[in-house]
Amino acid sequence: MLVALVIVGPKELPGLVRAAASWLRKTKRSINNFQNSIEEIAREVELDKVKKDAEELLINEVSSLPEDIDEVLKVDADLGGANFSQRREERSKSK
Repeated sequence: MLVALVIVGPKELPGLVRAAASWLRKTKRSINNFQNSIEEIAREVELDKVKKDAEELLINEVSSLPEDIDEVLKVDADLGGANFSQRREERSKSK
């Protein structure tokens, strides 16, 4: 402060302090905006990752459905029951 007082002078020092404070506020605001932008990008990237994981899970589950149905039919047949098989055939005929 003493160097600034000697270089700038006592009359100009308050204006210099106000200008420096204004510059610091603008710089801080710019840094905060940049940080918020980075955080938003990170959230979008994470959201995209979650979407891709959900799509893969859905595709894997849907692709395994025929195998699961075959397993259910096999268990149903092994138990000697035709209830599930009959209901499935009735449903497919009614469509």
